Amino acid sequence: MKYKLQDVAALLGGEVKGDKSLEVSGLAPFFQARETELTFAADEKFLKKISETKAGAVIVPPIPGLPEDKTYIVVNGNPRELMPKLLSFFKRETKPTVKMIEDTARIGKNVSIAPNVYLGHDVEIGDNVVISPNTTICQGVKIGEGSVIYSNVTIREFSELGKRCIIQPGAVIGSDGFGYVKVAGKNQKIEQIGRVIIGDEVEIGSNTTIDRGAIGDTIIKNYTKIDNLVQIAHNDIIGENCIIISQVGIAGSTEIGDNTTLAGQVGVSGHLKIGSNVIVGSKSAIHGNVKDNQILSGFPLVDHREDLKIKVSLKKLPEMIKKVKELEKILLKK
Repeated sequence: MKYKLQDVAALLGGEVKGDKSLEVSGLAPFFQARETELTFAADEKFLKKISETKAGAVIVPPIPGLPEDKTYIVVNGNPRELMPKLLSFFKRETKPTVKMIEDTARIGKNVSIAPNVYLGHDVEIGDNVVISPNTTICQGVKIGEGSVIYSNVTIREFSELGKRCIIQPGAVIGSDGFGYVKVAGKNQKIEQIGRVIIGDEVEIGSNTTIDRGAIGDTIIKNYTKIDNLVQIAHNDIIGENCIIISQVGIAGSTEIGDNTTLAGQVGVSGHLKIGSNVIVGSKSAIHGNVKDNQILSGFPLVDHREDLKIKVSLKKLPEMIKKVKELEKILLKK
């Protein structure tokens, strides 16, 4: 589908500067956008890097000195406040539910479908897939051959699962990301128009939630294993062969390399890059980028051996405070 840039500009109350006849295929993140796509630069860090995006057009506030080799939609105020309108415009339409297995669903050979399973419009199910009771697979979902979907799973629109995946009971894949922006002082929902893309032989634990991308996709790569009760936010990218253990929470737009392990209850802030071959100990907090090949733990995050020394020292703290007070008394007497 093609969208006229002039129509987008009219929606946002902006003006096209450059090729006014340009059409775009959709909206994309700043650094992932292609020549056929539209992106936006609301923050100074993106405005300074306009030349680095490959997008065919960029939504910007009215500022001087922009590179002349691109097309812009210039809008008054902060483009981020226009996000609710913008994402609603680009959101794909979904079809209403008609029957438990829609006529356009395509089902492979030797597929086991239990009672009370919903297969939406344009769903594609590969060969030898097992789908357990009370599972909802929404419009446009693709599931690779040999995958097993246990009971009470929800896989929302346009998500894609690779071959031989295992989705444990109660998992939710493709739920809306937690995206809001303040408009006139009120929290307003931003439509989440991306997808969840899961590679081959990935396992998702019970009651784990993986949010769809706001713009662009949330990606879980091949052979990664995710435990129960994990939260993965919108636009996260989890590398190959990772281990994510129970009650980990990863905020949005964070990228994790290959062969990395996050132990139980690790909290990860958003917009970070965590390297490959990293191990982070349980109950740690990650607030900054992490380089490859490290074993870390604690809050603040430090080398794991250093964290153990800190914990041992804390046990001695009451005794040390008592000694300091005794020394103060002696010094005051002098």
